[in-house]
Amino acid sequence: MNFKLLMCTLSFSLLFACNDSSPDSQTTELTNLIGTNYQKWKNSNINTYAFTYHAPPSDCPATDALPPVEITIENNVITKLYIPELGESLELDSQVYPTIADVFENMLKSVEHIKGTPLFDKTFGYPISYETDISDLECDGYSITITSFM
Repeated sequence: MNFKLLMCTLSFSLLFACNDSSPDSQTTELTNLIGTNYQKWKNSNINTYAFTYHAPPSDCPATDALPPVEITIENNVITKLYIPELGESLELDSQVYPTIADVFENMLKSVEHIKGTPLFDKTFGYPISYETDISDLECDGYSITITSFM
């Protein structure tokens, strides 16, 4: 009788220990998803491209979001930043605006703060959209979208 009780207890313990919905397994699955798409992006060997980047705060209602920015990359270096909404070019500052590789690196660094499942381009693997939120506080999250990729 004690043996059966012990076996049942161990079985339930193993069942709960292997639960795939734990935060660690979710982070691992998300990291794998990002890594798989990052590898697809690298395998595409695209080093000259352009896209529209938008990163408004996702949880800061009182903040005016910056408008979308068209980013042009040549040989993996940002060569042009343009805000179509204002008709203005910006000074080149690769610390503020990312390449696609930078977006992937940022995703991997903040994977535990990503909400939901990011969307990726089916052909080249680049991120189409994802959202982060660091805590329950306001103004500590953002929503990234990449459109008009060429």
